[in-house]
Amino acid sequence: MSWHFIVGVLSLFLSFSVLISAEPCIDAQATSKVYSTANVLLATESVFLVESAVKCSNNPKNLFLYAEIDGNLYPVPKSADNSVHQFSWVKPHKKAKSGAYVINYYDEEGYAALRKAQRSEEKSEQKPLFTVTLNHKAAGREGLWVQTEFIAVTAALLVWWFATVTKNKMQE
Repeated sequence: MSWHFIVGVLSLFLSFSVLISAEPCIDAQATSKVYSTANVLLATESVFLVESAVKCSNNPKNLFLYAEIDGNLYPVPKSADNSVHQFSWVKPHKKAKSGAYVINYYDEEGYAALRKAQRSEEKSEQKPLFTVTLNHKAAGREGLWVQTEFIAVTAALLVWWFATVTKNKMQE
């Protein structure tokens, strides 16, 4: 192998790593929309969804975020146009207690510091970029006392009965 080949491969690797590396976010400002399941009848599990638009003073091109909830870290996907980050998770209805869920967001530097503290079993002093609080009312039974399928079948039977009675009266 020639040294030209080695230098070429190394420069290609370095340029590729620069292209895919994320930049830190400075002075993050986030606006968030939150949603959680409110009706037991419409879902089998409680769904939690947080959609955040993040603005940084340094305007990074590749901002990768991680969300921390209940001591667990998750990567946060972003939309195709990089305008919003969307984080979601599910819990069974019985385990999804009502109250405030605090979601801490970290960039890659904060994530690395947090993971390092977790591995060494130390308490992390890493501050999140921003925090979102999702207030969840436990999912309950809302709406009608009977299912809509029952109402539809009953209405169809009543229409059929009325049509049959009317037809029989006309034939007499």
